[in-house]
Amino acid sequence: MKTGNTIYVTALLLILTPVLAAADEAEWLVAPYLWLSDVSLDQSSGVSGSISASDLLDKTDLAGMIRMEAARNRWGFTVDYIFLGLSESTALPPSPPNLNILFDLDISIVEVGGLFRPSGTDSGVDYLFGVRNINVDKTLLLTPSGGGPTRRSDSDPQFTDAFAGARFLHRFDDNWDLTLRGDLSFGDSEGTVNLLATVGYRFNKTFALNLGYRHLDIEFEENISGEVETTDITLSGPMLGFMFRF
Repeated sequence: MKTGNTIYVTALLLILTPVLAAADEAEWLVAPYLWLSDVSLDQSSGVSGSISASDLLDKTDLAGMIRMEAARNRWGFTVDYIFLGLSESTALPPSPPNLNILFDLDISIVEVGGLFRPSGTDSGVDYLFGVRNINVDKTLLLTPSGGGPTRRSDSDPQFTDAFAGARFLHRFDDNWDLTLRGDLSFGDSEGTVNLLATVGYRFNKTFALNLGYRHLDIEFEENISGEVETTDITLSGPMLGFMFRF
């Protein structure tokens, strides 16, 4: 993680954690999770490529994902952190046809926000709002397939957006539940869409598993070699969460 992003996360946690830690009846949730996502990248210059979920484990240098929430009565806060580092040895299909592309892509996303629960419980509709900080560290190596010099392009844009959305949780019984979430964010980026659907099974009051699907689409503009490029990164695939409540 970049130093600036580390400071951003640490400062927000230091500010928010004591607020709810002081609440005797706060409900806490810590949820590390696995996300086996397809990753695709498209640029307005014509550079594009993708990595399938089946190849992701072989091509990932480092991945870390965790969500933390705390709520009391109708109000709470949520923190979500994703880091995904893909190896520079990844080879993408030629695009355009006479060009071979290698890329090294690191993505870190930090989401910090509040939630409002009209029901005062974890069931029903929650309204979500906050900020999402996105770091993209990208290196592209472009080599003509018929021979010729390799062109290298490096960029490390960082964006901070405001997001707003909603989440719905329905409990079928004491064990099974369904969660749906959707939100949009705008600001420094050109827009981010985040969609999630999971089915959960609660083993006891402390531990549960969530299995579902998440789709995240990030679009942004950046200046590369004096030209404005539009980049679209999509992450989409199944996920498994380990839910600890206390």
